[in-house]
Order: sequence, then C-alpha cells, then structure tokens
Amino acid sequence: MSLDIVITPEANNGKRISIAGSLDSNTAPQLQQSIDNEISDSVTATIIDFNGLDFLSSAGLRVIFKAKKLMDGNGGKFLLVNLQPQIKKVFEIIKALDGMNVFKDQEEMDEYLAAMQDKVKEGE
Repeated sequence: MSLDIVITPEANNGKRISIAGSLDSNTAPQLQQSIDNEISDSVTATIIDFNGLDFLSSAGLRVIFKAKKLMDGNGGKFLLVNLQPQIKKVFEIIKALDGMNVFKDQEEMDEYLAAMQDKVKEGE
C-alpha cells in the first residue's frame, strides 16, 4: 500500500502533515524525506494528521518520534490529531501517548491551540 502526504501551512509558522494509506517500512523513508524538507528550526508547531492512515508500523513510529524529538529540540509543539482506532491502539500498546498531545478531532485541537495562544497573549 502507498502513502499519501500533504503538507500545508498552519498559523504562526506551523506545518500540518496529513498522511493517508500505510506508514510502514516501505513508505517511512518518504515521510522522513518530507519532514526533512519541510520542518526547519523556524517551524513553531508540527501537526501530524492521521485521518486517512490505515496502518502504522514500527518504521513509521520511528519517523514520528524523530519528528517529535526535532520539535522538542527546537522548543516547538508536536501534535497528533485524528488518530483512527487501530492507529491509536498502536500508541497505547507502546504507551507512547503519555507526554504527547493527541486530539480526537480538529475542533478539539483548535480549542487547545486557541487556549495556548490566549495564554501567550495574556503574558505579554
């Protein structure tokens, strides 16, 4: 199975990486290349949108954790959204959800991001 990757800009120099299909040992290098090309030190938030993802292997997990490590190192936010039940189960199995920002849908993520931005504005 193939992997479709669409990267779109988000507010405040963020990036949304929407993935669909299968993220496995055959397609993980494709996602890694896209992340390497798109996620720089100036990116403030990376959102991985799993809405169309049907399968996630350990090779795919390595790419996701590497992206999280990159964002953590840059002081940016790393967000996961729209995890399908079978994908969420993979994260639960490895207990990876602790410490990661995971949202059930776009609306919940937008509420969180709005609250975080309001907090920053209040601190100014």
